[in-house]
Amino acid sequence: MTVNNDITEDFQYDLSYQAVGETFQLTDVAYDLSIANIPFVLKVDNQNPYRRETAQYKKDQFDNSIEPGEQSLTGWWVRSQTSWHNGAGIEFYEPGTDYQHVSHRFNDSRGVDVWTVGEVRLHKDVFHAYTGTQGINAATGSDGTNDVLVSGDANGILKRIRLNGNNDVTSNATYVQNFVAPSTSYPDGHNGSNYPFHSVTSDGSFYYAACSYCIHKGTIGTLASDDIFFKHTNGTTPNTNVLVKYAKGKVFVGMGRTFGLLDTSTTSSYPTVKTHSTAGVPDTFAISMNHANANWNWVDATGSPGPLFFAGNGGNNGEVWGATIDTSDTSPSNDINLPGASMLLSLPDGETINAIHYYLGYLVLGTSQGVRVCPISADGTPVLGPLLVETSYPVNGFAERGTYLYAATKADNSGNKNGILIRIDLSQQFDDGTFAYAYDLEYQSTPDDSNCTEVYNLREIQANGTVLDRLVMVIEEGGASGELQVEHTTNYRSSGWLKTGRVRYGTVEPKFFKYLQSRGLVGNGDSISVKTIDSAGTEYDIISLDATTLGENIELSQPYGGQEFIAIKYTFNNGSPITNYPVLQSYQLKSVPGVPRQRIYSFPLSCYDKEMDKYNSVFGYQGRAYDVIEKLEELESIGDFVLIQDYRNNESFKGIIEQVQFINESSPDKDSSGFGGLLLVTVRKL
Repeated sequence: MTVNNDITEDFQYDLSYQAVGETFQLTDVAYDLSIANIPFVLKVDNQNPYRRETAQYKKDQFDNSIEPGEQSLTGWWVRSQTSWHNGAGIEFYEPGTDYQHVSHRFNDSRGVDVWTVGEVRLHKDVFHAYTGTQGINAATGSDGTNDVLVSGDANGILKRIRLNGNNDVTSNATYVQNFVAPSTSYPDGHNGSNYPFHSVTSDGSFYYAACSYCIHKGTIGTLASDDIFFKHTNGTTPNTNVLVKYAKGKVFVGMGRTFGLLDTSTTSSYPTVKTHSTAGVPDTFAISMNHANANWNWVDATGSPGPLFFAGNGGNNGEVWGATIDTSDTSPSNDINLPGASMLLSLPDGETINAIHYYLGYLVLGTSQGVRVCPISADGTPVLGPLLVETSYPVNGFAERGTYLYAATKADNSGNKNGILIRIDLSQQFDDGTFAYAYDLEYQSTPDDSNCTEVYNLREIQANGTVLDRLVMVIEEGGASGELQVEHTTNYRSSGWLKTGRVRYGTVEPKFFKYLQSRGLVGNGDSISVKTIDSAGTEYDIISLDATTLGENIELSQPYGGQEFIAIKYTFNNGSPITNYPVLQSYQLKSVPGVPRQRIYSFPLSCYDKEMDKYNSVFGYQGRAYDVIEKLEELESIGDFVLIQDYRNNESFKGIIEQVQFINESSPDKDSSGFGGLLLVTVRKL
């Protein structure tokens, strides 16, 4: 600001100086300093020294967090983590500010098991069990003793596949067997190879397999029974948009826009169908409905204690419908009210549905954008849940085990696109409606592009009587062949990684991240590699931890300088993949604030109506002392920046007046008011 005062104003500057712009310019009086263009002479003595010191930059804290300890420590800013069982998905790890959504969580992972409290270890590996060169569409059933897969391929061949406790299926023909060829030949002179299988389901004992022309029914346990009992096309035109699904004790069929209940009690080996003039509804449908959209395609169905849910897509829009089933009436025509079916959920534009599954009170949707877990209200109506996992690739199917639900999809990992499962813990729900989740079993398809299209949990009884549950991934690799990758009984992965949430201590001010201490277990040849990740996503190699360095404070040399936040990436390297080491049990990150330190200046100033400088030059006027004090108190009250100029050392800076203290030392004498003395001004340099 430009200072322009004249003698008629209440506050008068001495005629011995003038202000130019925002700085005070010395003239014929040797002032020591000025504050906001008000000049002063210092009054320094032993009792009132001129002082400059570092301002306090850390405040004392009372630790009332849910997990006390870290905020009570002095000297360091500390962030620790001792478990990861609440899953992935956080951006920042700040448990003191949002405990439920952050505690025991991390950002992302591949190939590690996080679900045991207090540890992260490598996940089980997978082994190649079977290759269907013409693709795989499957369903689970039982051969009377063990769970099996019924697999239909593009050659119109059905197989029964049973797991082998020795982690080897393909080498033993008793575990992969063909079902008998259909007892009734295909109509219109076609054979099986003309009609690939698009959908397979099972009620446990019987399979229902839909090819491009009709639906097969056969007994899973005997391999010798296969009947073509339902033709779902008119004439010879193949129908590739066909769904067959077992739910609520019934078999349902979706054909494009038509969805209906299949009458599985028919004795005819090849029922007739109605013509298009009668809506194209086959006789063997007990009851059905047509979606209003002629381009609609039904994709999946699932039962619940309440309604039947079935879902489909029309163009760029996905919907979930519901219909009530009366289980007290077993007659085919009365046990479902499809004409009264209603739409229950509509997804946002651009999001389509691939799979739906009911489990533990939730309707779970696998969509083109991820997974949605939808709670069911008291009247059986689902409520659209948020996107729990936002994926880059569609979610294709689900399987269940315990409180966990497994979603089939693919994910990027180290430059590859791998078929992978997402594990969701339906017993751990957060208050925003989301659930604990993490990436799980993975097929490492280096260097190809693979996708997991289906997932199943198969139970088998071992020779020693042990019951074993194993996940089976249906893999599509390179967009063509289909194969089964099965959870190994003993072997663990050779590597995997976990990335923590970003640590910033609840403030965007820079910090110097100095030390990292990691605790865990390793076996012979095992290691845990550590990287830091800065705000740009750049990864810095820090150390490879082994039995010697685990537990030590490791100095972090990168990233250099003050950082708003960093994340830690742990890579687990298994020297002997059959073991379940290495294990991470905890880590602790130590930092110090990286903000510029502020300084406090204490100025003892002479404040009288009339004064002399060190050269005995007189300056001032009657009432000057009070005017100066009043002006400084006003500046203190406002709290804005003021300019400080120290002419002794040619120092100039901006600061805030934190305290003004006046000690009256003079008494009334002659024409003096007696208002004068020592003025103590404290300024914080910013």
